[in-house]
Amino acid sequence: MPALTQLHRLEPRHGAHYACCAAWGACYATGFDLAVVVAVLANLVAIVSGNPLAALTRGDLADAVREVGRDRVAALAFVEMLVAQTLAIAVSWRVALGVGLILLLHLVLHLEPVRLARRGCAGPVALVTATVLLPSVTAYSAAGGQADPAVWLVFSGAAALATGRTLSWPDHDRPAARPTTVLTCTAVSTATQVTAGGLLMIGAGLWLRSGWFWAAAGVAACSALLLAPGLRRFDRVLTTVVLAMIGSLA
Repeated sequence: MPALTQLHRLEPRHGAHYACCAAWGACYATGFDLAVVVAVLANLVAIVSGNPLAALTRGDLADAVREVGRDRVAALAFVEMLVAQTLAIAVSWRVALGVGLILLLHLVLHLEPVRLARRGCAGPVALVTATVLLPSVTAYSAAGGQADPAVWLVFSGAAALATGRTLSWPDHDRPAARPTTVLTCTAVSTATQVTAGGLLMIGAGLWLRSGWFWAAAGVAACSALLLAPGLRRFDRVLTTVVLAMIGSLA
């Protein structure tokens, strides 16, 4: 696999997840134009721009970092951040603010002296906020979405589901740089509580927005994806797709 693909974690399942996270929030608004496309692109660039920074501290990507060069990896991340922020500014101040917060979280996640990635539960929360919650809000804003408690509940619930999954990351999927994250969070109980809270928020948000039928369908689908062993490696993508479809149809 090319080194740049590894550094950005653009393997098919991760790349699809990033694309869904960048775009699905727009499904809960009514507009679609060039501004939405640019905002989604800004989201996507912002999301993946943090991965090269993370790679600098990950032992499993040491070969890819050496191939490209540590200085070039760092420079690449900052150039991508600049591109993302420029695209966001071209859309609106709200999108610029959302993308700016995503980039700020990437910096505090992976750079000293803060480096939240090694600070227990703060790491997964910051990661999910940067890759799931803020991009959905940014895309929603670009598509003309207004302040709506029901939509905020859905977005927050999706972020909670992603946080619960991150806290319970299985060994084959957990980055080498994050072993202490799982160990310091009493993974099973914390992940279960966060996941249950996420399902409740999604159900409440869909109920308020679209009625009991869509709420029941959304919670049932998300629960099934979480519990299906064969879909464990793709549950994040499929959950986002399900919620995007409900947002478009309901």
